[in-house]
Amino acid sequence: MTLALIAFIVVLLVLLAQLPVIGFYIRFVYYGLCIIIGGLIGGIVSIPFGKTTNNHFRMFKILQAMTSPLNIRFELRNSAILNDEKPYIIIANHQSAIDVLGMSFAWPVNCVVMLKASLKYLPGFNLCAYMCESVYINRFSREKAHQAVNSALNEIVANKRKVWIYPEGTRNAEQELLPFKKGAFILAKEAKIPIVPCVFSSHKYFYSNDEKRFTGGTCIIDVLPAVETSKFDSVDELTVYCHKLIQAHREKLDAEAANLNICN
Repeated sequence: MTLALIAFIVVLLVLLAQLPVIGFYIRFVYYGLCIIIGGLIGGIVSIPFGKTTNNHFRMFKILQAMTSPLNIRFELRNSAILNDEKPYIIIANHQSAIDVLGMSFAWPVNCVVMLKASLKYLPGFNLCAYMCESVYINRFSREKAHQAVNSALNEIVANKRKVWIYPEGTRNAEQELLPFKKGAFILAKEAKIPIVPCVFSSHKYFYSNDEKRFTGGTCIIDVLPAVETSKFDSVDELTVYCHKLIQAHREKLDAEAANLNICN
């Protein structure tokens, strides 16, 4: 009887998920549960391996498997650039919570992510982040933000780590990128390492919080050649250059993604 009830609920949710607004909330809640439950499972099964950046790959496989019913696809281009064993800073445009899934398809070895401090209180995800040695940054405390940057700098020097940073600092689904915060660029200049831009096409073709739309679709991820920070005299100059670079390439990818999602 219990199995029949569960089967009925599952079928009902699948049918309701086809409806525009109701479907959005069902898929949105399901995706959130994938992050929480997937993070918890991934964190627990990673405990025997200890805290290590290698845990990312285990957790990402779990997340990808759990979210497969949502039919969100990612097309990764120029992935060979990520195979460089030397440390670098990855910067990417930040659109929505779907970026967590997106980054799983472009994750390099020996890499940590810099997260906003509030995420340390998200159940499941916080265990996952802890086991992967993620770095938290408090955007509302200059002193704590500097401590996080210094911690990341020490990790880069000591362990030749790569660091994934969203320089916009918050989610932004608009066409225009938000101004970049300087932390990533200060870190790259001080560590004397390059910046690798990772550009994601817009999610709007399959996900829109404003329009309450969440359907299957494809996002293009393009990894651009490393930017040598030594060629820039100042952090400001480097920041502006990278902002313009990602903005221009994002617009190019959006045009391709539009055609790709129409064809699909």
